[in-house]
Amino acid sequence: MQGEKGYGTVAAVLVSIIWGLSFVAASMVLTTLSPVILATVRFIIASAIYSPVIIWEYRRGNKPTIADLKELALFGFLSISIYFWLQYTGVQYAGAGVSAVLVTGLIPVLTGLSGAFLLKEKFNLKRGFGVVLGLTGVALIALPKLIVGNTDWLFFVGVACLLGNAVCWSMYSTLSRRLMKRIGKPLMVTAYTTLWGMLFLLPLSLTSDWRALSSLSVNQWWSILYLALICSTGGYFLWNYALSKTEAVKASVWLYLEPVAAFIGSFALFGLVPTFLTLLGGAAILIGALLTSLSKQ
Repeated sequence: MQGEKGYGTVAAVLVSIIWGLSFVAASMVLTTLSPVILATVRFIIASAIYSPVIIWEYRRGNKPTIADLKELALFGFLSISIYFWLQYTGVQYAGAGVSAVLVTGLIPVLTGLSGAFLLKEKFNLKRGFGVVLGLTGVALIALPKLIVGNTDWLFFVGVACLLGNAVCWSMYSTLSRRLMKRIGKPLMVTAYTTLWGMLFLLPLSLTSDWRALSSLSVNQWWSILYLALICSTGGYFLWNYALSKTEAVKASVWLYLEPVAAFIGSFALFGLVPTFLTLLGGAAILIGALLTSLSKQ
């Protein structure tokens, strides 16, 4: 049993590194593609991979009801279409490291808030302090640029997009719990959600120039395949394996390694060094996230 928990921990660490480096991979491609085109291409590939799951479950008689399909469509819109459009816009303007800190740290904080408001979950003092600490971290990252007169407004657009990104995922995480319990097949739910998300992205992508795909380098195509194959499929498999071998809370703690992987990847590939306030704000966000995640209901 102890050995199985060890394997679960290894899987959780691996998926944290994989997802952390996804911010770096995205930033490499965003020099050529728009955020919505990158998201659309990624999930066209991911949908092709997940389609056999839908077909297999359908043939076995596991068919979502009309009500389920409506919920899955909403979840695809929240957790795929809008989520990755906002995330990639944030990565483009705020950078991979800052994006990883904000997304990884704020999601558990905002999920705690949405759970309290939408599902009437208990919100104790420790969880409340975690929320305040997390929001303080955001201020430490963003506000100094205003104080010193840095008017790079695209950075603030990126931060705003990442905040919206975290809100989308927290709403999805909160609202999808009931559907997950009712259907009882996480892989099937993910397959349908991915497909719906891709379908919603297609019309959004018509506002961008698809001809930019012809300008992608070989390394950029490898980055897209990394996002679609490793992050969307391999990462999901590892995450579910980790959850099957160890407690969800213990597995979730390792996700806070994502910003570390993102900062190391950004430094290795682009020579980007985070500022002291960015590190301090990131630490505040992650500690706040830990308090929110580990506090008892």
